[in-house]
Amino acid sequence: MTALSDFLTFLYAHYIRPYLDTRPMDDGDAFRAALCDGNQTEETRKDVEAVAAFAATHAFLLGLRTGAGLAEEGGIRP
Repeated sequence: MTALSDFLTFLYAHYIRPYLDTRPMDDGDAFRAALCDGNQTEETRKDVEAVAAFAATHAFLLGLRTGAGLAEEGGIRP
């Protein structure tokens, strides 16, 4: 692992995942989560968690980049 991927793993485990766990689920989210809960092997569950971590971390990074780009273009005023 590189230093960046180590940092992203840390960021997901200590910031992004705890934040997502506190967000309420609407009925659709709860339904999809319930469908997944009983239908996965341990290996599949790990794979799904890895994909979710990848997507959430990269969405976070995209938000940082977009916000930085907006600030550079004058779209966001501090």
